[in-house]
Amino acid sequence: MGMAAYTTFDGKVIRKSLASVNAESLILGEGGRAGDVKVGRMSTIVKPISVPTDAPKSHSPMTYMVGDGENLRSISGKFTISEESIRWSNFGSLKLTTSDVKRGDRINIPPVNGVVVTVEPGDTEASLASYYRVDKQVIEDFNYLRSDHLIEGMLLVIPGARGPEFEKPAPVLSFATNPANTIISTLGGPAPGGYPNRFYYGYCTWYVASRVPGIPWIGDAGTWLNGAKAVGWPTGAAPRRGAIRVSGESWVGHVGYVEEVYPDGTYLVSEMNFQGWGTVSQRKLGAAANKDPSLMGFIYPP
Repeated sequence: MGMAAYTTFDGKVIRKSLASVNAESLILGEGGRAGDVKVGRMSTIVKPISVPTDAPKSHSPMTYMVGDGENLRSISGKFTISEESIRWSNFGSLKLTTSDVKRGDRINIPPVNGVVVTVEPGDTEASLASYYRVDKQVIEDFNYLRSDHLIEGMLLVIPGARGPEFEKPAPVLSFATNPANTIISTLGGPAPGGYPNRFYYGYCTWYVASRVPGIPWIGDAGTWLNGAKAVGWPTGAAPRRGAIRVSGESWVGHVGYVEEVYPDGTYLVSEMNFQGWGTVSQRKLGAAANKDPSLMGFIYPP
């Protein structure tokens, strides 16, 4: 017996066909599959639940023992983590840019690029978030924390965070490498100033921030010019007394404090970690236009 198939559109019954109901009509009425579309009764489309095929990403750091022939580069590739993230997560032993791992070392490996932090007395989610310049919620969510009570010695992963500057070997200064005699280095110099700051002691950034009050940015020395411009501090190419000199003298940059500018265009800079970590020294540099090729610019504190 034949019967018409009907459908509805906007509440109105529309006669589709007087032909006998076929298999597809029954499927659309009672449920089933038509081509690649799965439907339920009364033509309700059913969307299948997709099943993930990849293993879930770990949120926990791991302790890894270095094997024969391995180094930071190979371990970085093995875990698809940046070398810097591994250095920051093991800063005590890998803070020097020339240091590397050796067979038998046990090191912390973060599951993502960032920093593995060992909780110390007084640490809170808020203080860690402020120090590493990330949102507190990032720390809570990634580490599945349900309270702000951190346990001393526990390991946390702070994804996307950057640690302190790495130490660099003291450069060897000689007139053989500076034939124009434009750099004169003398050990010693003004002691650190009295301004507290968020930079790590022993580095050029800490020293300059101790001499200049209220530096609002954070980061490697090479980022300081952009940091200053972002908050409206004046910058330029000419040395001034009290200015911050920014240079490209390492892969993370270098900063110093301008003590004096002389009539011939030379100027005296005080700095830390140029002769060695934690060491304050002074240099007399040539005119910026042609005798200071590593110069990136100056920041003039307001």
